[in-house]
This record gives sequence, structure tokens and C-alpha cells, in this order.
Amino acid sequence: MQEQQHSSPSKEKRDLLVFQLGPVQDFIAQARSTRDLWSGSFMLSWLMAHALNAVVREGQLRNEDVIMPSINRDDNPLVFFLRDRNAPPKDEAEVQRALIPNLPNRFTVLVPAGRGPELAKNAVWAVQTELQRMGNAVWQWLEGQGAKPEWKAQWDEQLRAFLQTSWAVRTISPDTDIWHSPDGQGVSDLVNRMLAARRNTRDFTQWPAAFDDALKPWSKDSLSGKEEVIGDKEFWERLRKQCGGIFTTEAHAYGAVNLIKRLWVHAKGETQRYANYLPEKLNVSNHEVWTEISVSSIPEIAEKNDVTGTSDRPGHSGNPYVAILMFDGDRMGEKLDRFGEKREATRKVSQVLSAFALKRVKAIVESHDGTLVYAGGDDVLAILPSTKAIACAQDIRKAFREEGAAFEFDGSCGIAIGHEKAPLQMLVREARRMEGVAKSRYGRSALAIALYKRSGEIIEWGCKWDSEALPLMRRVTELSRDGRLSGRFPYALSGLLQPYELERLTDAASFEGMSEIVLGEFRHVVSQQGLGLTPQDREELQGKARAYLEELVRGLSQDSGARPGDFINLFLAETFINRLRGEE
Repeated sequence: MQEQQHSSPSKEKRDLLVFQLGPVQDFIAQARSTRDLWSGSFMLSWLMAHALNAVVREGQLRNEDVIMPSINRDDNPLVFFLRDRNAPPKDEAEVQRALIPNLPNRFTVLVPAGRGPELAKNAVWAVQTELQRMGNAVWQWLEGQGAKPEWKAQWDEQLRAFLQTSWAVRTISPDTDIWHSPDGQGVSDLVNRMLAARRNTRDFTQWPAAFDDALKPWSKDSLSGKEEVIGDKEFWERLRKQCGGIFTTEAHAYGAVNLIKRLWVHAKGETQRYANYLPEKLNVSNHEVWTEISVSSIPEIAEKNDVTGTSDRPGHSGNPYVAILMFDGDRMGEKLDRFGEKREATRKVSQVLSAFALKRVKAIVESHDGTLVYAGGDDVLAILPSTKAIACAQDIRKAFREEGAAFEFDGSCGIAIGHEKAPLQMLVREARRMEGVAKSRYGRSALAIALYKRSGEIIEWGCKWDSEALPLMRRVTELSRDGRLSGRFPYALSGLLQPYELERLTDAASFEGMSEIVLGEFRHVVSQQGLGLTPQDREELQGKARAYLEELVRGLSQDSGARPGDFINLFLAETFINRLRGEE
């Protein structure tokens, strides 16, 4: 069956509709496993696909009426499959692309004049209805595990309160440039401002009193910390016994939405054991779904770390640390303002972002032994072995620039590295924070990393993508793994440089005057800790260190966010990422 194509008036007024769904970041971060991360991301993409599909279907829109994101079959197979449930996938790769969480939480469409509010309400209804259907499927399964009917009212109330939808509409003439107007403010900017104002106007409804004295909450959701747990202690004890790896942690219990996150996509060839909602609704087999969404556990990802030497942990690499990676495009709105006829440029950008997210990112992440959690346009979330995160980030950035070369795309990345047993929610939150640090402190087109030791110590470090720092870090790693540079090198260097209090320097002239002393200390430590180095190795390493110091001096003089303390933190970060085991 061909994709739906409907006529759309080109000489009449249209409504520009922008629709947004939330919450996003906090909901995705409510996770204790890689499966939780993927499931939360895909839940939001799934609901957005239903909202967008409702607008396209009820408005009888053409594909090109959807400005962002692109909904052509190649760009968005998930939306296509929902529009035509009888269409078989072209191949396994298309199934894989459909199961990548990639839809952004906002879409922009042109609809017939006067129908914007109606179609926006259809989108809201579609999202709420689909969430209720998902909830009913999971609830039916829970009833089979002993859920009591009197808990259902609380379940429904939590689902009702979960989603936040907002939209804005503006009627425009056929010859209106959506992006520009004589006063410099385009209709798109105006509608987005209207949407922001609506989102800031909060809806408040009274939360119902306890449905029954016997149902007063005994605990809060262990992931969100807000909603009351569904069920009683006996029910949760039974779930842990019956459900193997799904509910294992003692004292952890969940509300309605996080129960759906845990249960709605389990499809490991077991048609009765779990809810199995997704395979049925997407019209693909359990096996296809399981094959594509089967993700490694956090310990399994840690096992893929690159290490030198032997581990005292049988079956483990010896480096039990993982990385959460968040990549985001820089100044994407400004890119649109600079290129061509804006409506057509936006469609082209949407297609480019889809190609990047659906056809390149997953392969890059998996080539570095990681798991892709989300790839929505210019946003990427992945979990990786700590030793491979920086290289993966560089490859993602390279692919992003290649796909968007015509629009001069670039992006920034935040990475949080912590122990495999560290709270996953914390690492996701910190990766997002470091993405902000890369953009603010280092001025975009940058990488920023936070490293969390089990002792509680935190190391933060970052640089521009084209900095002298990354080649220096890579060379130190190579020499250390070859055994030519001692693992004690960064600690010895830190000990010598600590009295100089580099982190307190804010004046470029003072730092420049001290840089030769710092380089001398560096040379001394290399001579003591690099007994396996050749004269050429020492000269190369010193040259790279000098280049990085000079870069930091320039950055400090230009107030670019460079910090003298980054010099020593580079080496401390490198050895933390690449050490053999634990905190040694």
C-alpha cells in the first residue's frame, strides 16, 4: 500500500500548529537498567507517533504538511506502520529503525485554516487513549498476579495525571513566510512563544483523597519518588518471586506509569508471561521485537571495557565502570535561519536528522560495544563501556557533521562515568548536566565529562572537539597500555602541581608565566614514570603537553571557559577511565 497522500490547498489560509508532550527528561531518567532507559524513551516516541498520526489522519494531510519531523516512510517507519497496520516491513533493518526511540516530543504541522484547535485536541485524545490502552493491557496482566480491583481507581488516576500536553495555533496567509516577517520575527517564533507561555500556565486539579483507609499509601514509587506504589507489600513480595529478573530489588516498588515501563514490551517468546502489548500493536512478531530491543545489562556493558593485565573478577574485564553519553546539536534554530527558503530548508533538515538518527547512530554506538537508548534528531542518549565513550562521542559528532554538512551542523556532548552499581538516574542526570557544561563553559562544539569515584570524589574535565587535549589524552592511553608510561604518572604529576593551585588561577598573564614551570614539572615526572619511553616518545609527549598548555592560556585570555586546572584533570580523568580495576 502506498503512503497516504491527500490534496492540500495551496492558495488558502492555513493554521500553523505546534504540539508538545511531556514530561521527557525526568521520566526517561527514572531507570534502574538499560531496559528501563530504552522503554521510557520508546514509550514517549510511541505516544508522539499516535498524536502525530491522529493529526495527519483527521486533517487529511500530505507528508509535506508535516514540517517537523519528517514522516516519509524512510525517515520515520514507526509513524508509517501506525498509519498502515497491514503493511509488512521491507526488511529487518526497517523493523530495527522503527524500534529506535527517535521521535522528538514536539511536532510542527500546517493544517487547514480553522482546524488547528480541533486537530490539536485530537492529538491530545490520541495520546491519552493510547496510554490508557497500554495501561489496561498491563493491568490485566497484573490482575493475573493478584492485583486487587480496588487498586484500579488509583491506577487510572496516576495515568490521568502523568501526561502534560500543550499546543499553540496561528492562522497564516498562503504567501506568509513562516520563518521571517518584516519586523524580524517569524510566525514560527511567535507560535513557539505562545506554546512556551501555555506551558508556563500550569493546570492544577485536586488530587483525590485516599480511595479507602485501607489503601493509604505505604510507600512512594522507587524511581519517581512521587506517585504512590500500586498494591500492598504482599503483592510486591509475590511479584518478586514470580517475575524473575523483572522485579528483583528488595524494597523497590512502583506506581502505575513505571509499572507500564517495566512490563509493556517484554516479548522474549513468552506470549502469556508478560503484557506483550507492543508486538501486537506494531504488527511484528515477538521474536522480531525481542531481537531488536534486547539490550545488554549494565554489568555486561562494563565487561566490554578495554583493559591491560588480568582481573581478579572471573568473567569480568576488571573495570566495572560505565558511561552515560548525551549528545545534542548546537544552535539548531539558528542554522535554519541562515539557509534558503525556510519551510523547504526545515523539511530538508528534518530528513537529514532522521537519516543521522535512524541510519547511523545505532551502528556507531554498537561498534563501541554500547547500547543506544534514544536517537531523536540531533539528540542522542547511549550507555557505553567507560573506556570507549570518548571515541564513540567523537564518531557521533563526525557523523552528525557529515550528514548536516550543508547546514554546518555541529554538536556538544556530556558524559557521566560511574560504577556499574551507581544509581543510573544519577548518571543520566549528570550526563545531561555535563552536556550543558560543554555548551556553556566550553562554548559549544565541545565535550565535558564528570567522573564519579565510589569514594565520593568527582573529577570534571572538558575541552573543544578540536582541542590539543584529546590527542594528548589518546597518546597517554596508548603509552600506558603498552607499559611504557607508569600508571602512577598522573598521581605523581598531580602531587607536584598541587602546590601551584592551578584551579585558582583566573589571570591569563599569571598562568602564562607559570606554564613553563608546569611544563618543567611535567618533563620531570615523565622522566621518572616513563622509563619505557624512547627519546622520541618523550619529545612527542612534551610537545603535545606544551600545545595544550598554550591553548589553555589562550582560552583564559579570551574568557572562553578554559580552566588551568583542566591540565592536570586531563591526566586524572584518563587514568580513571582506563584503570584496570576498582579505585586502584
